[in-house]
Order: sequence, then structure tokens, then C-alpha cells
Amino acid sequence: MIEAVRRGLEGDAAIEFVHRSGFALTQAGIARHLRSMGGRRRVQELIESGKTNAEVLEICFPGEDFSELHTQAPEQGELFGEPVDVALTPEYGTRKMTVEMPEDLYEALRIAARIEGKSRNDLIAEILRTALSQIPRPPEE
Repeated sequence: MIEAVRRGLEGDAAIEFVHRSGFALTQAGIARHLRSMGGRRRVQELIESGKTNAEVLEICFPGEDFSELHTQAPEQGELFGEPVDVALTPEYGTRKMTVEMPEDLYEALRIAARIEGKSRNDLIAEILRTALSQIPRPPEE
């Protein structure tokens, strides 16, 4: 919900975003959670003051333990289930990538990953590796 506020989403757009994020909340549920945090305006003020989502939660719920939100992000190799030295060759830099896709494609990837017993990231990486390996290479000189 904090991210929905950060993105300026309201109404149906906020509900859709929360649902795509994996939470089954109604508009009333979202409003109830925002009220428990001091209201949408307070959350917006904290965001505008440069607070991260984890910091906003810590301020709004001072007695709770949010230490797991401050854990270091996994390495790229860990995301794909491969050793880092195999996944990342030193000659190439890495970039974090966010992909927006139609909701039905996202759902299809989720179902396919579950059927194949893989994570969605593993499946997407496999699809990309397969597709990129089929691209003809330029002729060597």
C-alpha cells in the first residue's frame, strides 16, 4: 500500500496495483490499513521527506519488528538459482531490470513456472537464454 501511495495511485488503480502485488484487499481494506498508519496524508508526508517503505512502516508501527525488510538484496546469481560465477561472467556488467507486461502474460508465467517447478525468475531467465541463443551472431571477420 505504501508503494501505491508512493506512485500516486488511488481508487481502482490502487486496488489493481495491490492485487498485482499479491494482496487480496478491497478498497475498504486498503483504507483501513492506511488509517492504521495515520492516514494517506501522513504516509505521503513521510514519503516526501525521503523515507523508504521500511522506514515508513517503522515510524507508523514503532513496536513492530521490521528487521527482515532491511536485509540485503540477493545477488543476481542467487535469483536465478545458479552460482554467481556461472551467472555473472566478469566481462559483462549487470543491471537490475523491471519489466511491465500484460497481466494475462504475467499470470501465464506464474502458472507455467508452477507447473515446471521453477520460480518465475528462473523461467523468465530460461526463456531469455533460449531466445538469445537462437539469435544469429554476426559473421566473424
